Amino acid sequence: MTPVQTKIARRREHLILAEGLAIEIAMDLGAREEAQRHRIEMEALIAARDAAIQLAEEEGESYFAVAGSVSRMQAEARSAVCG
Repeated sequence: MTPVQTKIARRREHLILAEGLAIEIAMDLGAREEAQRHRIEMEALIAARDAAIQLAEEEGESYFAVAGSVSRMQAEARSAVCG
C-alpha cells in the first residue's frame, strides 16, 4: 500500500471503531434508530475496507500482505481506543 492508502486505511479502522462505540452508546440510551444508523455506516466502512483489499490484490499486491497490514492497523486502532 502507498503511504496515502495506509493513512486512509488507518482512518477507516478508527472510524469503524467509533461507529461501534456509537452503536453501544445509542443502545444504552435506548435510541434504536440511531444505533441502526451507526450500524449501517459501520457496515459501509467495513465493505469499503474489503473493497480496498480486493483492489490491491487486483493491482498485483499480495492479498496476505495487504490483509496483514490491515490487521495490524486494526490492532493498533483497538489499542489506541481501548488502551
